[in-house]
Amino acid sequence: MFEIIMYLFESYIQIDQSMELDTQEVTDELMQEGFQKTEITKALAWLDNLASMHKQDPQSRTLAEKATSHRIYNKIEQRHISLECRSYISYLEEAKILTTHTREVVIDCVMSLDCNDLILEDLKWLILMVLFNDPVSDDAFLQLESMLMDFEDGLIH
Repeated sequence: MFEIIMYLFESYIQIDQSMELDTQEVTDELMQEGFQKTEITKALAWLDNLASMHKQDPQSRTLAEKATSHRIYNKIEQRHISLECRSYISYLEEAKILTTHTREVVIDCVMSLDCNDLILEDLKWLILMVLFNDPVSDDAFLQLESMLMDFEDGLIH
């Protein structure tokens, strides 16, 4: 399923976010690329869920965030999200790239992938998708995108 989500993200990242995509056309395209219909359905549902997570009023999101908050992962989350990935999420939150809200969206998205072996590189792309889909995270998206692209080019700031 993650491969389909990545394929869609890479294929449609340049498309205006407000543009509605025809689900049947996307499904047909993905099936032509060799993906299975059940996995396509799961991936599209995952993307719909991601979009719905960002519908909360930005003002109420800000009010819910506390500078002193600390995230404690339960045992199920610890099994799904490696220590390396949890540390990276924490790092991005400390760097003000992730907010309390976007951190929770990232964790929910990872958990809904139903994948126990998510590697750090995949997590980075997943976080980029979360920020890309959040209408109030434009600056954070650009920061993370820049970090990822600089890292891929061998530049570390």
